Amino acid sequence: MEGIYEEIEAIEAIYCGKDEFCLHYKGASSVEFSVTTSPVSSHDLKITLVFILSSPLYPSEPPSVSVQCSSLTRAECDSVKIFLMEVAKSCCGSSMVLDLLTALQEKEDIGGKHQDAAMMKNDTSNEPVTCILQLDHMRSKAKYLKTIKAWCEELDLVGRIVFCLRWIFLFLQGSADDIKMYIQRNKTQCVDVNSSGKPCKERLLSVLYQGNQQNKFSNFEVHQVENITEFKTWMMSCGLSDLFKDIIEPVTSR
Repeated sequence: MEGIYEEIEAIEAIYCGKDEFCLHYKGASSVEFSVTTSPVSSHDLKITLVFILSSPLYPSEPPSVSVQCSSLTRAECDSVKIFLMEVAKSCCGSSMVLDLLTALQEKEDIGGKHQDAAMMKNDTSNEPVTCILQLDHMRSKAKYLKTIKAWCEELDLVGRIVFCLRWIFLFLQGSADDIKMYIQRNKTQCVDVNSSGKPCKERLLSVLYQGNQQNKFSNFEVHQVENITEFKTWMMSCGLSDLFKDIIEPVTSR
């Protein structure tokens, strides 16, 4: 169950918005939880997936999944479930819940009439937000940085990755959807190597902050500071002094 618990922690960290994640039951051999999300092509369509992960069946076998959405018919919900089970078959043997959620978000043909209606409404989901992530370490720094830069370019994100003493902070700015997609990738895809030199995932990535901030960066760059005082000065120059006090200072003073 340890692997299941770790997966749920990652999911909860990503889907940390209001009413996005809900833990229903956590037992010695099974866990039930739900995640509410929307397809990228239809932000107003709120779909709730209820998962039951049971040991030792999962992840050798797909999890139990139910689909709930008041805007979709029962047949449309069943169609979404069938689609997710097809995706799950290709993921058996490894943690797959985030893969299923990503597949749902990227699916474009869910409830056509609802999708068309949603597109006619004002969409505020792409308003720029700022997110601060903390990375645990980088053993293969060049490879890791190359991956981060490529993802930021693909997802139209800007910001800075800041190295300060033993800490690594990633500042991202862009739409909430694109930032969420970045976090999913960073937690579910191999980005570094472990102590044995084998590819590994960033399991200890922490989301320290996400909120509406005036966009401060115009590109993505790597930034190095020598100490905490220099870090504070840099954040003040970026107009982020409040975030240094509330977010960075508590982490670096531990």
